[in-house]
Parts: sequence; C-alpha cells; structure tokens
Amino acid sequence: MSTQQRDTMPSTDPLGAGWEDLRDRGLLTGDAFRDRAEELAAVRAVAGTSLALGRVFDGHRNAVERLLRHRPQDVGSDERAAIAAARLALGVWGADPAPGDGAPAVLGHGPGGPVITGAKAFCSGAGLLDQAIVLVRRTPDGPPILPVLVDLRAIGTVEIDREWFVGSALRESRSDLVTFTGAPVLAVLGEEGSLSEDPWISGDALRSSAVWAGGVDTIVRRVVAHVAARDPGDADLERLGRIDAARATVDTWLAAALTAVERAHDGGPTPASAVAAMRLELTARIRAVIADAAELTGSRGLVADAELAAAREGLDVLLLQHRLGPVAQRRGRALVTGAVA
Repeated sequence: MSTQQRDTMPSTDPLGAGWEDLRDRGLLTGDAFRDRAEELAAVRAVAGTSLALGRVFDGHRNAVERLLRHRPQDVGSDERAAIAAARLALGVWGADPAPGDGAPAVLGHGPGGPVITGAKAFCSGAGLLDQAIVLVRRTPDGPPILPVLVDLRAIGTVEIDREWFVGSALRESRSDLVTFTGAPVLAVLGEEGSLSEDPWISGDALRSSAVWAGGVDTIVRRVVAHVAARDPGDADLERLGRIDAARATVDTWLAAALTAVERAHDGGPTPASAVAAMRLELTARIRAVIADAAELTGSRGLVADAELAAAREGLDVLLLQHRLGPVAQRRGRALVTGAVA
C-alpha cells in the first residue's frame, strides 16, 4: 500500500496534466456549460481523447450537479463557492470492496465530527481529487447507500493502494482501492438512497454513457484510418458501414435520453425507463463495434495501435462495471405482468 495525495503526484502524470488542461479551459466550473447538451458533448469529446480522463471528468461533473443543484442545502456556502469556481476536484465513489480487499466504508464519529473508516474500490481520480461523494454504511451490516461528502486531503486518513489495479485498461484513471481511517465527513447528503433519486441518477447515467460514446468515436476514427490505408474490399466496407450505423444508433439513443432527462427536470415524467433502454441498447451496440473493429484491423491493429487498443479495452472495463442484467430483468418482468418497467 502507498499513500499519495494530490500535491505529491508526479508532474508527468498524464491524468494530472489532462486535469489541469480541463481547468485551464474552464470546463470544471459550476457554470461551464449553457445546458446539459453542451455538457454531454464536452464529456464525450474529452473521453474521445482519453477514456481515463473522460471517466474522471464525468465523475466531477456528476458531483458538481449533486452538490450545487441536487443537495445544495447540505453544503456550506463557502464550500459551494469553491465548487462553483472549480477550486476543488470532485468525484463520486460508490463501489464496495470485494472480499479480501478490506472492510466496507462505514460512517462513524471522530473528535471533530463525523468520519468514515473502511474501503471503497474503483475510486477514479484517487490522488487527484480533493473531495468525493462516497456511498457508505451507517453500520457494518447496513446498506452501502448513504452519500457523504468526504475531505480527501486530511493527512493520514486516506490510503491509496496503487498495486490493486493491475490491468492496463483505464490505468491512467487511477481507479484504485482506497482505505479510509477516520477521514472527515464534510456533509451528509440527505439520507440512504438520496443519490438514486431521479432525474439526478438518470443524469449521472447519461454522462457515463457519453463517456462510452467518446470511446466509440475513437474506435471509429482509428478503424477508418486502418481501412483507408489499404485497398478495402466490399466485405471491409460493409463491416465499416455497420460500425458507422452502430455509432449513429448511439447518437440517437443519447439524444432521446437527453430529452427525457430534460423533460423530467421541467416537471415531466421520470426518465428512468428511457435511460435504462438506452444503456441496454448502447451496451449491445458498443460490444458489436468492439468485435467488428477487431475483425477489420486484425491483430496488428490491436497490438500496434495504442489509441485503438486503449479505447477497446477501456470500454470493455466500463461496460462490465455497469451490470445491466437486473435492468433487463425488470423490463422483461414488466412485459409478463403488465407492470411499469
């Protein structure tokens, strides 16, 4: 295990350099975008250059919306001002550790107020972020669904295991195992399940789907370059056309889900069903793109094209992190019973 805070990260760290570029471009502030569509386009564009950076950017934007729009009453005015001005790097950490990775994070009481102790996994941006919304338990056997805002800068309270994440895909996102030891809680955000409230949770899902779309954009761009560099036959062109059609399907579903989320924020019906359908379809279409890209570029493309390999492998990890089997089961059950999905 090794502890690494933001101010000790190497200056050559690609995530840190990319983050400072986003800050310089004004993409981290509370009012960075005129509307949700512009924000999604930015998340997609960042992910199209680096899935790892896009994943951390996505988490920051999720946290900004939660703290400034969803639960502003839980956060002090000075804290909200710092968030709005992008003086803080933020994230949302929800994944529990697997058996053997430590005890899950639990809310407790320290001499200065509430604290958390225990572990969280897949903590994207670990070592870069200043604060994170962390899903914790009130008791060791309670549900891990209470959102709290945690200060990651308190010395000696956050330990990052840089050896836990051994894969190469998304390695630059620093999605490591983090163990808390009395890390100070700055705010409790509502109660158990607050982070799952709609339309906010659908907005989170929409942003993560925009990250997926950015990875698809990279794959399409690299595959076109490979095909254009040779004399393509009809079979190559047909497969390339199918890849482009899948990308167009991604665009269509993102637009439909965006409309549903915006309507919900304006007082319309819940967007949950539309967003769930989008993510199920995107998962299928993106996996088809990943497979077709491998067939079109061959083994040489997979081992000699760093951009293509990073996008394919990164998307594979991201899609597996979002298990949608239960979502499909609910829709199937609704068809059988006549209930609402």
